[in-house]
Amino acid sequence: MAKVFTGREGRLLISGVDQIKVTSWSLTGSVDMLETTSLGESQRSYAPSLQEFSGNATLLYYKNNAGRNDAATALRKVLRVAGVEDADTVTMRLRLVEGSTNHDVAMTAYITSVSFGASVGEVSSAQISFQGTGALTEVTL
Repeated sequence: MAKVFTGREGRLLISGVDQIKVTSWSLTGSVDMLETTSLGESQRSYAPSLQEFSGNATLLYYKNNAGRNDAATALRKVLRVAGVEDADTVTMRLRLVEGSTNHDVAMTAYITSVSFGASVGEVSSAQISFQGTGALTEVTL
């Protein structure tokens, strides 16, 4: 049977924690291409080189009844007095759920930018951007 995925099937896990109140996420992957065209050839040719993965997500600035605030946890990866260290990576898992099947893309990443604010008549939210480091650790699309 045909299946169209919607935002209702989307999930975001950061370091193994299913984030509460995520409104969106996106992932971009790219491959650098090296030109291998030689003198005298009339068509360009290329060879693949380095891969890169990055993305962003929007989380509502929300504290559940247990006091957990996932947006604040993500914001603290960048908004801190001390600088960011090599060990400050997180595991990003972007997921689409189909019944009992998970369609995942997972990577080790740094949260590279954060933005949050408050406006009259709107729910406060935090936008985060992340940059993968190294190869993807899982792809089950």
